Amino acid sequence: MNKQTFAFMDEDAKKEIRRSLLKAVALPGYTVPFASREMPVARGWGTGGLQITLSIILEQDVLKVIDQGCDGSVNAVNMRGFITSVTGVESVTETSRSTIIQTRHRIPEQELTEDHILVFQVPYPEVLTTVEPDTAQQKRMHGDGDYSKLWVLLYEDTSQFGDSRISNRYPVQVDGHYVMDPSPIPKYDIPRMDNSPALQLFGAGREKRIYAIPPYTEVKPLKFDDREFKVESFGNICCERCGASGVFFDEVRIGSDKHFFCSDTEFCDGNRGEEHVS
Repeated sequence: MNKQTFAFMDEDAKKEIRRSLLKAVALPGYTVPFASREMPVARGWGTGGLQITLSIILEQDVLKVIDQGCDGSVNAVNMRGFITSVTGVESVTETSRSTIIQTRHRIPEQELTEDHILVFQVPYPEVLTTVEPDTAQQKRMHGDGDYSKLWVLLYEDTSQFGDSRISNRYPVQVDGHYVMDPSPIPKYDIPRMDNSPALQLFGAGREKRIYAIPPYTEVKPLKFDDREFKVESFGNICCERCGASGVFFDEVRIGSDKHFFCSDTEFCDGNRGEEHVS
């Protein structure tokens, strides 16, 4: 393979993104602007995560790509095919063998290690957008540590419904400072971000923003002292394929019946002793 075309983007572009990543790692939870490039996929379909992966990937890396926990979805297969075609790196579905995991909306069920880099595809990087549309005011609020509007939103939900209605993109405070949007992962994955040994990188191509959570960094959901943070509960439900319980499930409706399957397909196949085929 021609070294000049390794990982699709030119070296200056990758260098600029790596500089933004370094700043993001130095300021956990802070959104750093970057010059998002045109990619051969539409913005809003993962160009932010794709640019980060292409900027950091090395020939010896092992790549895993998932979408909603699935290795075989259209988005995951297309992303995996493109990255491997422009880098020649090995791609796998096994979390344990991978070094870079590009993901949309899930963290793998298997515990990550210091050898993993988790790259999130992010559609909406600004956590204050839902309560403050003015971008200049958003910056002032971050600078002042003023998240009162988010607290009011949580209070209104709690007083009316007993708990927050936010099911994904739940606001989290990183290292006791910046409050950030953890991307559209479910509440179930929020506690798994806390003190993770893996480096977590977030890229929003359309919004031209990068942010990061370094390894072993405190990540806490916003919550009131007298209210427990609750993740999704599936009761006594077990996966219909592998029998697993206590994991995050996809609900599938067939006719009027509900069926539940593990969201993480590699985890589910592993429980069945099957080799995943994407």
